[in-house]
Amino acid sequence: DKVIYPGMILALAFSFFWPELGVVSSLIGGAIGLAAMALPFIIYRRGMGMGDVKLGALVGLMSGYPLVAIALLLAVITGGLVAAILLAFKIKKRSDPIPFAPFLATSAMVTLLWGQAIWQWYL
Repeated sequence: DKVIYPGMILALAFSFFWPELGVVSSLIGGAIGLAAMALPFIIYRRGMGMGDVKLGALVGLMSGYPLVAIALLLAVITGGLVAAILLAFKIKKRSDPIPFAPFLATSAMVTLLWGQAIWQWYL
């Protein structure tokens, strides 16, 4: 919370001065990030923590709409691949927690650096 809440405030504040992002895009991205992460939290509480939900909102505020989709998709793909490898090699059991925040943070950085290029390539 000491990083997430100030990060949200800064992301929203910077969106006023970042013409490529804009306030509306930032708010929509934050809402999408929050909703996308809150859904698994609500459905299966043991599968996702509230910190992941808040981080999803921060990622959305930082990346904006539509790049939040890239950030979340990258996080799910990389997190899923790593989890599959850890399970396949019996490093982790299905009941063991695998933190999702590192995948969210990494995908946010990739999206902030190359999100527009990825989006243009995808279209």
